[in-house]
Amino acid sequence: MGKNIILETIAREMQAGVLVLNKEGAALYANPYFLNSFPIDNGVEDKPVGEIIKNSSLLKKVDHFLQSRGGKSEDIEISEASRFFKVHVVPLKEKEDFSLLLFLQDITEEKRVETIKKDFVANVSHELRTPLASIKGYSETLLDGGMDDKETLKEFLRVIDRHATRMARLIDDLLTLSRLESHQMTIVSAPVDLKELILYITTGFEKQARDKGITLSSQIPDGLPKILGDRDRLEQVMVNLLDNAIKYTPSGGNVSINAGKNNGNVKVNVKDTGFGIPADDIPRIFERFYRVDKARSRDLGGTGLGLAIVKHIIQGHNGKLHVESTPGKGSTFSFSLKACD
Repeated sequence: MGKNIILETIAREMQAGVLVLNKEGAALYANPYFLNSFPIDNGVEDKPVGEIIKNSSLLKKVDHFLQSRGGKSEDIEISEASRFFKVHVVPLKEKEDFSLLLFLQDITEEKRVETIKKDFVANVSHELRTPLASIKGYSETLLDGGMDDKETLKEFLRVIDRHATRMARLIDDLLTLSRLESHQMTIVSAPVDLKELILYITTGFEKQARDKGITLSSQIPDGLPKILGDRDRLEQVMVNLLDNAIKYTPSGGNVSINAGKNNGNVKVNVKDTGFGIPADDIPRIFERFYRVDKARSRDLGGTGLGLAIVKHIIQGHNGKLHVESTPGKGSTFSFSLKACD
């Protein structure tokens, strides 16, 4: 078997792009992976590199090699059509012949994960900084003599306690989300009576709704099929959805829960007459720390993680999650889970 056949087979099967240029910068060869990443009509053969790749930084690098007819191999990171590539540029010179090899590795996913990590650290730091600054400020005031006034002392301690509670909730939600995302929180499936679970959770929110002047109601039919799921995790889903609905509904509004059978599934709807969500924000509301109204959410004590937790729990149950909302009129959060046979 000839060396050329072996080399061509290796290049064809590589999970990285390979592009070979001649001394004028025209393409001699491109492997299938490269062609899938940079589709060109009628192939790339004999086409100038500038017609194949549009990234100016890489074209400058290629031009430098072509002009100098040599040099050491170099690496460069480029972005092209919303994708990121690490490019290893290798010059080949044999007597008067010169060619340039480009090896392209798709690092789009690595960049996405890197961005998520940076955003996560920045968000956590920001979320912790505000309550910590308040706790420190009020504590210093008390230590500087503020404890002499009992009313001031009580008020400052209430503020410190509120911010400490917010930090504790944030940490609890972070740990829960981390375990869900890393699949360390096992979904223990067993038949769950959703009607009983919903009525149990709703009862726990009656005082919160009453204190805010909100009407809380539920409409769950008898004979609702059980679903196969993890009761503790599904409690978290209902708690987060109901808590959000009440928080973001002004006094005098309504929050209702209903459920029913739907094509072999059980569908649960949590509907409110709250502030609503703009259409552009709906695709992002299940992201960690994403808030439609950041100031309002923090004032209401939200951690920005509740809906992300809901999403992961429903996905862990192979269920479906859906949102409908109209700004100024309210929102309906729905989830569907397969009914027990």
